[in-house]
Amino acid sequence: MISKAQLFKNLIKSNSLEFLMEAHNGISAKIVEEVGFKGIWGSGLAISASLGLRDNNEASWTQVLDVCEFMSDSTNIPILLDGDTGFGNFNNMRRLVKKLEQRDIAGVCIEDKLFPKTNSFINNSYQILADIDEFCGKIKVAKDTQSDSSFSVIARVEAFIAGYGLHEAIKRAEAYRSAGADAIL
Repeated sequence: MISKAQLFKNLIKSNSLEFLMEAHNGISAKIVEEVGFKGIWGSGLAISASLGLRDNNEASWTQVLDVCEFMSDSTNIPILLDGDTGFGNFNNMRRLVKKLEQRDIAGVCIEDKLFPKTNSFINNSYQILADIDEFCGKIKVAKDTQSDSSFSVIARVEAFIAGYGLHEAIKRAEAYRSAGADAIL
């Protein structure tokens, strides 16, 4: 049987335009699957909101992990978790990847901002980007930690959100690709 991680890897490598739909708990994940989407976006914003919390790491990574487990258990399609900034430093990233794989989560998308993160919809003067080398370290440790070679690590470039230009966005994207990111968002 093909793993959920491999199903997701197939989606990101597809020559067709593919879509993920947001889900934030087991029932919404099941609805996403039932209406025919091929994958789920485990939205950090929506998971936080469903818990009555703001989208700035008020929900602990273990609370997010618990929600993901219910979503994964109730579906057969892959889940890409919005992993915010990786919930801390490279050690937190290592542990997150291990725990996501144990719950059959297909991948994680991390953004290049500082922990605790600031929601991207807030004024860009509040958006502080992570050091490129430090963020590359999180990508590398995630890739080194994964036990399933199909598990995906997606790097989310926040340069435009923080008010930087195209040059900064491309510089960051290239660094993250070189560090091993499976895709750039």
